[in-house]
Amino acid sequence: MSATSESKCQTPESSSLLGGSNRGRSSSRKRQLSSTSEDQMKPPPTRQRSLSVQRQSKVQSSGPPSSPVTFKTHGESFNMAKLVQTTLLKPDVFQSIVSEIKTELISELKTSLKSAITEAIQDAIKPLNAIINQQQQKITSLETENTQLKEHVDKALSDASERYEKFRNLGTAIFNSMAENKGLKEEVATLNADIEELEQYGRRTSLRFHNVPLSKEDLQNTDDIIVNIANLKLGISPPLCVNDINRSHIIGKIEGGKAQLICRFRNWKIKNSIYMSKKKLKNNSAQIFITEDLTRDRQELIKRLNQLKKNKKIHSFWTFDGRVFTKKNSGSDKILIKSFQDVEDLKTE
Repeated sequence: MSATSESKCQTPESSSLLGGSNRGRSSSRKRQLSSTSEDQMKPPPTRQRSLSVQRQSKVQSSGPPSSPVTFKTHGESFNMAKLVQTTLLKPDVFQSIVSEIKTELISELKTSLKSAITEAIQDAIKPLNAIINQQQQKITSLETENTQLKEHVDKALSDASERYEKFRNLGTAIFNSMAENKGLKEEVATLNADIEELEQYGRRTSLRFHNVPLSKEDLQNTDDIIVNIANLKLGISPPLCVNDINRSHIIGKIEGGKAQLICRFRNWKIKNSIYMSKKKLKNNSAQIFITEDLTRDRQELIKRLNQLKKNKKIHSFWTFDGRVFTKKNSGSDKILIKSFQDVEDLKTE
């Protein structure tokens, strides 16, 4: 470094030293500067020793010391090293330098910390990012599966809705068919009842004679046997004659010398007069009794009513002109029995 370039690094003190106007003042200031510089150049003991050691090590390592750098101004010579050292050791200059260094170090430290923290955060985030990516892939896969499942569910619901509609229509058709079938059954039942009523009407002039003493030789004389029963045992008036009978014959077989005879009379009036006199046969020795000629269904009604009477569910039952009646007790009103359900209802009443 040349003297000219070093002169640019002057401190305020160096400028004042260089600004004298006469030699006397320069000499006086020189002495003051020398005295002041020596006082100010004294560092703390530890630092002085450190500098001394460094200086000695440099001398030992680099060989013989080089001559100090000096410069002249206004006819005075200055030791550049001492002048720089004196300036640096001033408190305000030292503090300024320390402050600058501190600021620079803090700035560099902030930059380093920021870089380190950023790098640490990035290193910490990397596994999280990997986990997030995995979770995102799983979410995407689940969303795809969910979409497919929703499509399947929608299709299943659509199919179920179609099937339900078919079943509902089928149920409606079945219900309608059942209603129609019920109606048909009711119509059939009504027709059967009408047919049964017509059949019974065809039997309205007929009577059955039970436990009639009979032999094989009497099979051709059934009309006479019935006339005898009507006249001798019932005592009807006017007396019955053979001409009052359209036809008579045996039903079944002769068992124990007895048989059942059926007889169709000439008119209902004759038939009814004999039937109304049947009570006169009560307690007869032959145990003959008379019933109306009933259809098969009405005969079954009589059997069931007879069982109810034995079980004391009813008081009595009878027929008149083909119709079946019963009484729950002696003082109750008579009940017309038309069907088997009517008989069943008597069991619960």
